[in-house]
Amino acid sequence: MTEKTSKAKADKTVADAAATAFAPVNQILETLKGAQEKIQVPTAAREFVKRNAETAKARVADVEQNAINATATVEKALVAVVGAGATLSRGVIDATIANVNMTIGGIQSLADASCPQDAAKRYVDFVKEFGQSNLVRAQDAFNTVRQAATDSAKALQAEVGKVANFGKAA
Repeated sequence: MTEKTSKAKADKTVADAAATAFAPVNQILETLKGAQEKIQVPTAAREFVKRNAETAKARVADVEQNAINATATVEKALVAVVGAGATLSRGVIDATIANVNMTIGGIQSLADASCPQDAAKRYVDFVKEFGQSNLVRAQDAFNTVRQAATDSAKALQAEVGKVANFGKAA
């Protein structure tokens, strides 16, 4: 026997063995092909799947809307905080300018003093007025920050409550 002949016989033997081994699988596949046309999914099962798909779509839409609302609320709270920060920053700038102007006015007042006693009285009046002005500004700034923090916290609490209630409902 030549090498080609023995290789051909070996290939034929392997092919026959494979066909024999997979014969039951081929028979099952042929049976399923014929049965496919006879198998039908019940109408009730199809309707059940359709209803659940629609319910899932509605719930996804609800979740999306709640997420959009939560984002808007957080955005509003952050805008309020940033706005309060900007207001506070403007207040610091205004206070600085007012302090510089008061100091210049105090220097001018001291320059107008005719004697040391008058200068001391003018200086005490300046320090008193300077302190009172800064105390009022500090209280206003604190109230602004406190109000912004309170408003932001309330908005965030309300939104967290909505999200928590949605989680319980789902």
